[in-house]
Amino acid sequence: MATHMRELIEYHGVNRCDYGKLPYFKQINRDFTFCVSMQKPDIEQIVKVWVKPDIVQQKIVVTPIGTSLEGQRVTGYKVMVMGDIMYKVEYVVLEASQSLHTAHVTIPFCGDIVLPEEFNTNSIVITSVSVEDIYSEPMDTRCIYNNITMMLIADLC
Repeated sequence: MATHMRELIEYHGVNRCDYGKLPYFKQINRDFTFCVSMQKPDIEQIVKVWVKPDIVQQKIVVTPIGTSLEGQRVTGYKVMVMGDIMYKVEYVVLEASQSLHTAHVTIPFCGDIVLPEEFNTNSIVITSVSVEDIYSEPMDTRCIYNNITMMLIADLC
């Protein structure tokens, strides 16, 4: 996992690998607002953000065959991927001490990947998730807007 900086915020957990050819994948975005608990002091500036996605469950779903309104070819099978994102933020507090505090939360995500028309229901489907980008911005002294872009990948065995 790589670390990168954007607008003085250090982001941890972004995968910088070259994917090559991925036969079955889908990009998903998970945006959410995270507010620090009342026990925590106010936010002056975000310093670091960590994310770690984890797949909790996957399920093969039978779907209609055809073309969606968006133009995607629907083949009759897809894999639903459900998981959690462990999110942690380190910030400078809005006090004279300027100390650092951290706060964390677990955010659920869900997405699907269309499988090929020739999919065999006896096949083993191995799914994985990779973080492509993280964006965080303070909304006020208590809450942070976040957008996490992830790639869901399915490998058939």
